[in-house]
Amino acid sequence: MAGYKPYLPKHLHAAFDDFLELYAEHGLRSSDPEWLASRLDPDEVDKWRTDVVGEARLTGDSDPHARLVEMDRDGRAGEILFPDFGRPFELGTPIRESLAGYTRKPEHIAAGLPAHNRWLAEYVSVAPERFGGMANVDFDNVEAAMAEIRWAREAGLRGVLLPTFDDDRPLFSPDFDPIWSLLEDLAMPVNCHVGVSSVSNRQFSTNPMSAVPHPACVLPLFNAQTQFFTHQILNHMIWGGVLERHPRLVAVFTEFGSSWVEGASLNMDYTYDGSYLRRDVRSVLRAKPSEYFARQCYLGSSIFSRAEIGARHDRTGQDDAGNGLPAPRGHMGGRPGNSRVPAGDARGLRGAGGRGTHAAVRERHPCVGHGRASAADRRGPDRPAHGRGAVVAAGGPVPAWRCRQAALEFLRRSRELTSSDAGAGACRLLPETCPGVTSLDNVCRTVSHDVSHS
Repeated sequence: MAGYKPYLPKHLHAAFDDFLELYAEHGLRSSDPEWLASRLDPDEVDKWRTDVVGEARLTGDSDPHARLVEMDRDGRAGEILFPDFGRPFELGTPIRESLAGYTRKPEHIAAGLPAHNRWLAEYVSVAPERFGGMANVDFDNVEAAMAEIRWAREAGLRGVLLPTFDDDRPLFSPDFDPIWSLLEDLAMPVNCHVGVSSVSNRQFSTNPMSAVPHPACVLPLFNAQTQFFTHQILNHMIWGGVLERHPRLVAVFTEFGSSWVEGASLNMDYTYDGSYLRRDVRSVLRAKPSEYFARQCYLGSSIFSRAEIGARHDRTGQDDAGNGLPAPRGHMGGRPGNSRVPAGDARGLRGAGGRGTHAAVRERHPCVGHGRASAADRRGPDRPAHGRGAVVAAGGPVPAWRCRQAALEFLRRSRELTSSDAGAGACRLLPETCPGVTSLDNVCRTVSHDVSHS
């Protein structure tokens, strides 16, 4: 956390020094064992402390060179990067801040997010072909937000992380149309992440928490409220006309789960088609809600259940999957949804048939490889192009360059991914390159990952 100080305006240095004292006493990231102890059984926390913290596998959260070593060890070609609740003046997760009675000041948010972005831009510059950083932008000041987005694009960041919104100025307010238009023009997706993005910036009251029957009950109670306000982002984007007015805008819903999408789509389509809703709504929404989702929305999640994987077509119409770190479910091999998936389903899930040259991929997704090395340089000398194919068995024999191009495409637009407190990225399975792979167990991930200068 202290490393952010050079990136902050000098007039905030004294306030940041005061915050560092508070952070030393109360600050926790979601990967810290002390925070995990409120969520996991003691033996799982001990395993995390020994196998992950003790092995220095989290060093890459703030050191890109260490992260590349970890990625190569795990067979990952690329990552989408999110903050790990460790941005300037951020004490921890929203739950942590609520329990501590801490609220960030608007001026600290306005200065802290650009500071994180500048640190992040330096971080991803170490390996821009493998890191896809999400710019953290506050939308309150639209002109300042647009300037920051333009800077982020030039600095090599790949997308924008959706912030929280005030109830009196929702995300579908015409005030924000210039931001959505700019993101369209720059081909930058807006990525929504649970715990960071929401239709409401209200801090949850901790008063009811004193009555919980067990400390472990706090998290489910908070999560239920958090998920409600994050899921409303899709409603606001559709019924608020954002996706209609901005048909080239790409929205990624990360770590929101996927089971809610089916019900939300059915309910919205019924409201549009079968209810007593005024028919002239079609003058402002020219497509069914589910069609907007299919056209412009993507999912990132933590661990898909087997039911979610089995229902991926019916519920979401999406095919791809990945896995992420540094959450316990990633580092400790927790991938129940990816376990024991039949080979045929695995090939379908990973998109076995998709191939194409990197040039074609770059043409479809202009932010891929922006201003970077040539396609040949990226895939290795005298190597065939596998645009949307290839996989690397974790720690296995297939070189990482085989799936790097698949990773690059997903650095901007990724379908149905798994993530660890973040998300969007996936490799596609080409069984001929990985003989003996019969399921998604231990298959290479092109993943999302959380980073912060903490």
